[in-house]
Amino acid sequence: MHIRKLIRKIRLHSPISVGMRTFKSGLAATITATIGLTSIIGNPFYALMGAVFGMQNTVSNSLKLGIGRIIGTAIGAFIGFIFAYFELVNPFAIGFAVALVIVICGLLKIQNSILITVTLCLLIMFNPTREGGLFHYAFFRTLDTALGVIIGILVNRFIAPPNHLKALITELEILSELTQDILKYPHKLPQLKKEITNLTAIHNNYQIDIKYDNHEFSHENLLKTVEASSELYFHFKSCDTIIEHVKHYHLNEINQTLILLQQTLSELKGVK
Repeated sequence: MHIRKLIRKIRLHSPISVGMRTFKSGLAATITATIGLTSIIGNPFYALMGAVFGMQNTVSNSLKLGIGRIIGTAIGAFIGFIFAYFELVNPFAIGFAVALVIVICGLLKIQNSILITVTLCLLIMFNPTREGGLFHYAFFRTLDTALGVIIGILVNRFIAPPNHLKALITELEILSELTQDILKYPHKLPQLKKEITNLTAIHNNYQIDIKYDNHEFSHENLLKTVEASSELYFHFKSCDTIIEHVKHYHLNEINQTLILLQQTLSELKGVK
């Protein structure tokens, strides 16, 4: 119990957050850099950028954003190639190329890839005389990025994949204990906001990756618990009133939410 409270205190006051995603990003970069020493990768820079980008907080996001990154890179390489091939490298052409890249990324809903797409497009436009030829450079920079993204996705999926259920249990435990503490020590109320935000974020990630989860439990009860927990801060603040029946109502809501938290915790801990 004391260790858990210590960990919670460190997490609440730490200026940085170092989790498994950080270590896996380093691992993906190491694997990519190692492959980069061979002839498989032409330019490790693009592959490494792709590997880090492919490491998202959920497996689904890794796939979605990773694929978007590959598509964006291909678009940037293609547009840069066309403009460089026809020697359209004047201020107006550059502005048009950048705008075109942004519009296409927006239409394809891959806005997260705009920066690298524009970067690659401009690199090709300003460096048309590359070893092996312009097309060779554009094509293999796309492949380098794709390989890095794939490595990032595979590491995220198969090496310590995001355990959203464990994270949910941990956060529900923290929230349950904190709710009981605040009933006795109201000065701890400011901590509640952060924990509610954490629970909502973890639950959202769980829903995104739900197709990768085979555990059997009531998702409806979990959602009900998350929604009820999101109102805890409001109920605690509303208890600060001289109107007795209003205070009694909010205290009752807090206690009902606490019961719901404990029931959901019990259910989640018993899943297989």
